[in-house]
Amino acid sequence: MALLCLASAAPFSHAHAEEAKLKAYGQQLARECTSCHRIDGIDNGIPSIVGWSAETFVTTIRFYQDGTRNNPVMVSVAGSLNERQIDALAAFFASLPKPMPAAAAKKQKNQ
Repeated sequence: MALLCLASAAPFSHAHAEEAKLKAYGQQLARECTSCHRIDGIDNGIPSIVGWSAETFVTTIRFYQDGTRNNPVMVSVAGSLNERQIDALAAFFASLPKPMPAAAAKKQKNQ
């Protein structure tokens, strides 16, 4: 019975390890993203991507790749990303907690 439990846990363990590797790779790649898209989630005229779902992130990158969106910087960045890099960035940004809305953050700071 114990052998059966270990055998069934192995795929989960492998999948968890692969997900951790993907997020770590995404964190490494995100250094370039966060020079514009702040990691603290503050929107300084450039939207925050912290806490986006992986699906939203991938869809948005695809919009830049296919010309649906045309910001020159993002078109260049998106065009340079391969599938694994997109998946890694999506996994990393999705793993971060969404930033607190500005009003709530200000209220919390004043308490």
